[in-house]
Amino acid sequence: MNATTRSIIAALIRDGRVRRAFLGLVTSPAPLPDSLRRRTGQTGALRVVEVVPGSPADRAGLRSGDLVLSAGRNPVGDAQSLQRLMFADAIGRPLPITVHRNGALVDVIAEPVELTGSGV
Repeated sequence: MNATTRSIIAALIRDGRVRRAFLGLVTSPAPLPDSLRRRTGQTGALRVVEVVPGSPADRAGLRSGDLVLSAGRNPVGDAQSLQRLMFADAIGRPLPITVHRNGALVDVIAEPVELTGSGV
């Protein structure tokens, strides 16, 4: 059983439900350019397709076109690597995010909120 499964089971036992954190990003997997691949040691990242207006990602300054390289100081190579961070313990806690934007690495701090209703 992996850590994510254990976390889900613990949340169900403790709270009767799984609370999810919400950033407000729509992303798509993207390969890294060779220069960035050599610099980071990563092969892929998440391209920001859309930032939900008024969301934690919007307030943190994330923009459409950003390439998300890491979140919570962990490499982000696919949607699952970011989703694994979006459980109850992320709600209301600063989440450092590093993006590649216009040739530069940019660090922002987002504070996920609890996903309610159908969410985005």
